[in-house]
Amino acid sequence: MSRPPKITNEEILAAARQVFLEEGASASTLAIAEKAGISEASIFKRFATKKALFMEAMGISETPKWVKALSSKTPTANIKSELTEICEQMLAFYQDVLQRVLMMMNRGNLALPPPPPQVRDTQLLSEFLDRAIALGYLRTCDSITVAHMITGAISNYVITENIRRSPIPMPFATPKLIEPKLFIHNLIETLWAGIAPEV
Repeated sequence: MSRPPKITNEEILAAARQVFLEEGASASTLAIAEKAGISEASIFKRFATKKALFMEAMGISETPKWVKALSSKTPTANIKSELTEICEQMLAFYQDVLQRVLMMMNRGNLALPPPPPQVRDTQLLSEFLDRAIALGYLRTCDSITVAHMITGAISNYVITENIRRSPIPMPFATPKLIEPKLFIHNLIETLWAGIAPEV
């Protein structure tokens, strides 16, 4: 019977994430192994390549469940609630991943798989909106523009949230930050006037 591992994959990923964020994508697996307190060979017993380790550590290796669901989701008459739920899931995902992506971009070391999350999500959301329009649950509109408005607003919200948390003093006043659920509610309410089905 083999001995259970002394360190979990999650602990290795946490060490890798910290090293990658400090040193960039070119950080050595030896530095990661030292941070995790294991041998470099132990990393490659669990992760096939350094790129696979990087992608998983940064949280951008797999398509999130909500994205997979959105790609085949059939809209219903409850479209407003569905859009709210999609946007809340998108915001939670961006709050988790976008900060790490932005930090990597600032260091000039980014190896994202195509397409980037915002491009992917804009396209999927546009296709979902097109299905809702075809079923008569939304009025005819340019779905790609509406999708850009949503993903752009959510991305901007997360970027602004990160700027507000920055320890660096800002020479300008940052806008008041709205609680995430209220932000999504206000976003959908504002868009709804232009996309609600005609009665």
